[in-house]
Parts: sequence; structure tokens; C-alpha cells
Amino acid sequence: MTAAPERAPVDCAHCGLPVPGGDPASAAPQFCCNGCRAVHHMLREAGLGEFYRLRDRMGEAPPGQAARPAEVYARYDDPAFAERFVRRADDAAEVELHVDGVHCTACVWVMDQLPRVLPGVAASRLDFGRQRLWLRWRPDEAPLSSIAGFLHGIGYPSRPLGAEADAARRRADRSELIRMAAMLAVAGNVMLLSFALYAGAFSGIEARFARFFEWLSLALAIPAVTWGAWPFYRGAWAGLKLRVAHIDLPIALGIAASFTASAINTARGSGEVYFDSVTALVALLLVGRFIQHRGQRAAMNRAELLSALTPDVVRRVRDDAAERVGIAEVEPGDALRVETDETVPADGVIEAGGGHVDQRLLTGESRPVAVGPGDRVHAGTTCVGGGFTLRVEAAGPESRLGRLVAMIDRADGQRAPIVRMADRLSGGFVGAVLTLAAVGGVAWAIIEPGRAFDVVVALLVVSCPCALGMATPVALAVARRRAADVGIVLGSTAAIERLAGVERVWFDKTGTLTEGRMAVAGAWLPTELRAPVGALERRSQHPMGRAIAAWAAEGIEPGVIDAVGLRDVREIAGQGIGGTLADGRRLFIGSVGETPGPFAGQVQAALDRGQSPVAVRIDGRPVGALALGDRLRPGAAEAVERLKGMGVGVGLLSGDHPAVVRAVGAALGIGDARGGQSPEAKAAVLAATGGAMAGDGFNDAPALRAAEVGLAMHGGAEVALQVADVYLARPDPRAVAAAIEGARAAMRVVRRGLGVSLVYNAVFAHLALVGLISPLVAAILMPISSISVIAHAVSARSFRRRVSGAL
Repeated sequence: MTAAPERAPVDCAHCGLPVPGGDPASAAPQFCCNGCRAVHHMLREAGLGEFYRLRDRMGEAPPGQAARPAEVYARYDDPAFAERFVRRADDAAEVELHVDGVHCTACVWVMDQLPRVLPGVAASRLDFGRQRLWLRWRPDEAPLSSIAGFLHGIGYPSRPLGAEADAARRRADRSELIRMAAMLAVAGNVMLLSFALYAGAFSGIEARFARFFEWLSLALAIPAVTWGAWPFYRGAWAGLKLRVAHIDLPIALGIAASFTASAINTARGSGEVYFDSVTALVALLLVGRFIQHRGQRAAMNRAELLSALTPDVVRRVRDDAAERVGIAEVEPGDALRVETDETVPADGVIEAGGGHVDQRLLTGESRPVAVGPGDRVHAGTTCVGGGFTLRVEAAGPESRLGRLVAMIDRADGQRAPIVRMADRLSGGFVGAVLTLAAVGGVAWAIIEPGRAFDVVVALLVVSCPCALGMATPVALAVARRRAADVGIVLGSTAAIERLAGVERVWFDKTGTLTEGRMAVAGAWLPTELRAPVGALERRSQHPMGRAIAAWAAEGIEPGVIDAVGLRDVREIAGQGIGGTLADGRRLFIGSVGETPGPFAGQVQAALDRGQSPVAVRIDGRPVGALALGDRLRPGAAEAVERLKGMGVGVGLLSGDHPAVVRAVGAALGIGDARGGQSPEAKAAVLAATGGAMAGDGFNDAPALRAAEVGLAMHGGAEVALQVADVYLARPDPRAVAAAIEGARAAMRVVRRGLGVSLVYNAVFAHLALVGLISPLVAAILMPISSISVIAHAVSARSFRRRVSGAL
């Protein structure tokens, strides 16, 4: 038997949901329920049919239509789209999308639930400040178009990043302003009608005029509770669909309840009406949310991390004249002028001039590098001598520094535990408010029925936990920005909470507590081995190796070291470096170990002086020894004292000889100083004792990963942030103390914000419940709490300079 062809779905003329048994051939409006039919009829009768055309023109598709946007997102599955916007990661794929409809931190919570409700979605994260959604999904289980369609269906249409997304954001901002202005106009007109009714209640008014004003108020209120309040319905609907309590739910219920009661009383011709209250409520909520949204978006914009590391204004050269322009105006192909002590603003090639560039931020190299015409320089580096003109190749997010910031953004996948706790608290608070509203409504219906709706609406609105949900993420984002200003680059906001809870810090010695610029203080080595030793140590990346290479080059004819043949060179972190000479012998330079051989006396003397002995071996046999000295950094003692003053224990882990490490520990007042520690041994200590580790992003990588918090002071941000949580731009031990002090200050700001939010909501919820707050006052008070939380976070100085010239 041939199956009947499937009938095309028919959308409801009002809400857009499928119409059961709808007739596609009919040109008449069709509805999914009698409620939609009644509202549609009232709008037409009131002469407000223009509402539907305006809604469609503003891009506010009803939820039913938005749930099936196959034609809109089909391009997301196109190979050309994937090549441009999608990154592959093993059997999964990753993409970043610009998402509309994001207006509060509850939207972040909603997006976090996608892996739970959508098959194929492995992880999701919403960047509230930039309205960007990061998705990891398995394409073989779900196409990207179906995920985007689901998001569209719950009120979050998406677009790929780029100029299209920026234009969409501007359109959304314009739409928000239009909606707000229209609702203010509606509220003003309804208020005028209400004044006439209030005046008539005292001085008398003909019944026909009173009824006319009531019906006219109803007609004007309909756009306010439909199109005007649509963002709140959309947020509530998205939460319900994902089975979470969105903070818009009590607001949506309050608006719907007050309007429904007023409409029923108007139809009956008796009872109180609240059209003035409900329209003013919608208008004030939109105004408050607009201000709140702008403040939060500015505070949490992670793009500011990039601006903290690059100049805001640059000199662009055109026709041999320099003009000052904003960094955002720089494009590939522009010529920029950089002078001494200025930060390079973009990646490019030097066309004229030259000098020296400090690349410490990116590469970790402490010595400035000479550059000239034809050399490539990168954004974030600093010109420390000379000046040059460069031709821009990449700027902003496309630069090497921009990609580093993007890597930091991706590290925020693990949100801070206190942020997740605040999200759960907000969700629980919504449930408590709904329960309290139900109980309070019943109580007031018994005590004084005429005030029941006012009390319920005021309670639902004033108890919205917006401030509670945003207090933590805003404070942490601002603290991260402050930290970047003083050279403390945090891999994620979650690192702030872990850093604040640190009870012990382990330091590496060489280059961390000491200057890392070692010099040979004593040498017991055959003359013929000086050149081979110098040639081998030239290949080393360790500060001791560079010092030995520099010493070996002294007093030797130029080219002698270059002529030494070496092969199979291998450097073992924490042990030394070895290579095979031209005659086949194996030369190794490294730690003395337990068998210093014939140089035991010299080794012990060096240890007694706090110097580091190094053994030279041929085919495993000791043939020489060197002693190297390294000065303590000027801020090392102060850093240890500041940490102890905070109640933080301090320990020392080093691969150097235990006697040398103990001598350094004694000089700094560090009792637990352990020497002879390989990278693996350091990691084992951190795993056993816990605490933070401050050290080298290269040699100490295992220990930095094993620590509760890893603080890298070497290796450059690109390498360091792959193994550590924090990168310290200045090799100053005081930066470690400053990072912990700043993190603790940031957590105090977080706790104050949470406390203020909880007290604020609890106090005003109580006042609303006892009838002391009207819905209008509630609409004013609700955004004030959010704005105050943002202002508190922005004004707090969690990270600041502690001493002149250093952190």
C-alpha cells in the first residue's frame, strides 16, 4: 500500500509553532491553540497588526519557526565552511561562533548544559564578554547545522566569527535600543491613560470613558508583554527546554501574571488593572538590562588582555609622514614606526632602521636580539635600542601574540570552582523564589486579595539573581586584566582561585632565585679540552652551559671552537649535555654526582663557597672540573619574607649540588632546601606535598604541571603557558608574592560581591513579600544590584605594583 505523502507543516500565525492538522493550502491564518487565536484577534482589533511585520523585520522569529532553521544553517556543514572556521582535534571538531540573545550570566549556565542534552556535543563554553560560543563536537554523531538549529530554537541564533558577526552584533545592539525606546514610549502613554483613570477615581469619570481608557491601555500593553518582553520569555524558555532554572523565569512569570490578571479584570469590567505597572516594568527592566549588559561586557572583554600587552595608539607612516592611529585601525601592509622603549604593535618585517628587540614575553630570551632591515619582529616584543619602520604582516588576533591570547582563552574551559558554585547558587535561588512567590501569593490572596498580584510580581522581579550570577565571573575577569597590566599573565581565571589558596611555594634556584647569569669561578681542566668543552656547551640552553661556553672562548683564537667536530649532541634536563668528538670519544659535561674522582678536594671547596661544581668526563671517566657562581636576585630575600608574612611556606628544589642549594637556602632563610633533584624528582615532590612551583618553563615543565599552580618565570609565554598556569613577564621572585597577594585580594572581591548580592536579594525579597515594595520599585532595584556588583569589581585594585620598578 502506498503511503500518503507527508503534509508540509503549517506554522501558527502568532507563535510560529506547528499547527496540529494544519492545511497548507489554506491562505487564512491558522493557530496552534485558542490562546494564540485570541491574542492574534485582539491585536488586529486594536489596530496593532503592524506588530507582526515589525517583529519579523527586527529578526525576532517565533520559537517554533526558529526551531527548524535548516535552510539557515545548512552551510555550516559545507566543506568550505569547515576549512575556514572549523579546527579538527582527533575524532572531534572545534568551532567558535558568535551567538545572539546572550544578555546575562544565566545564558552561560544554559550553554554549559549542551553536552548533557545534545548527542555529539563533547564540550561547550560561552565567552559572555564577546558573545562567543566555543564548541567541541563529534561530526559523525551530529552535524554542526543541527546543533546550531537547536541553539536557534531556544533563542540563540549563531553566526561564524568575522565581519559578519561584528555586523550582526551591531544590528543586535540597534535592535535592543529600538526595543527599549519603543517600550519607554508605550509605558509613557499607558501612564497618561492611568493618570486619567486615577483622577476619575477621585473626581468622577463617565463609565464609558473609563472602559475606553482601560481597553486602550490593554491594547497598548499587548506589544509590551509580547515583543517588548520577548527577551525574558526567550531566556525562560531556553532554561525550561534545558531543564534549568533560568533567572529570567521569575521575571517572565511576573509579567505574564500581572498582564493576565489585568486583561481578565478588563474583560469582566471589575477589579484592579496593572497595565501601567506592567508596561513600566518591562521598560525599566529593558533599561536596566541594557546598562547592566554594557557594563558587564566591557568588564569581561578578554580582548583587553591583548590590549594590555600591546599599545593602544601607534604611529602609521604614509607619504613620509607619521600619523597617530588606534591599534584597531592597523591592517596588513601598513607601515608603522617603533622607537626606543616602545612595544612592537604588530607582526611584520623591518624595512628601515634597526636596533635591539627584547623578545622575553614570547621566547623567554633575556638578552635583546639585534634586528635590521629584512628581520621579522612580533607584536608584544619591546624595542630597547634604536628604532625602525616595519611593514605589517599580521595585527591584533591574527598576530603571534593574538594567537597566544587565543590559547589563553581556550584554557578557560575549566571554569573556576567558585564560578560553578555561584551558578548552582543562582539556580537554587530561582527555585526558592518561585516557591516563596507561590506561598506568598496564596497568603496574600487570603489576607488582602487586591494586593496579591502586586506582591507576587514585585517579589519575582526584585529577587532576580542576576547580580549573584555575575559577581564572581566579572570580578575574576577584571582581576585577570589587572594582573596582565603588571606582567602577570594568567592562563585562566580558574588559576586565580587556586593561587589564592596556595599554602606553600617551591622555588627553583638557577635563574629563579638567582640571576641565572653564572660565571666560571674556578677551572681544573686540561688545556686541550677547553675548545671541545666550549663547542659542546654552545649547544646548551641552560644558563650554566652559556657561562661555560663564554669562559671557554676567552683566550682562544677565533675559529678554534668552530673547528671542533661534534655529533650526536644530546642535552638531558637536570643532568647535563654530551656529544661525540671527531675521534669517537664521548664528552659529557654535567653534575658531579657521587664520584667526583681526583677532583674531590676542588669540588668540596667550591661547595663550601656556595658555588656549583660541574664535572667533565670522557667516556664516563672524570677528566676535569669547573666551579660556577651565581648571584642571588636583589628581590629574592624580600620575596621570601613577603610569602612568610602571608603564612605561605617556602621551599627550594634544584638540580644543583645539595651543598650549594643548602647554602642558598641558608642565605634566604629557607629551611627546606633540596638539591640534586631531577625534573622527575621535583614533580614527585610536588605531587606528594602539594603547593605552587615557581621555575623554568622548560627545565621545570614536569614540576609545573604537577603543582597545584605552576608559575613560569622563564621560557617565554608561548612555551610557559602550555605547562604552567601563570607566566611572570619579569624574572623577579617578588612577582610570585605579588601574584598570590593579588589573587587573594581578587577572591576577597568575589566573596564581597557574593555576600552583597545575597544580602541584597534576601532583604528586598523580604520587603516585597510583606508588601512594602511595588512592582515599579522592584524593577528599579533589580538592575541596581547588578550595576553595583560590576562597579565594585571594576574599581577593586586586586593586582597592583608593590615596589617601584618591580612587582
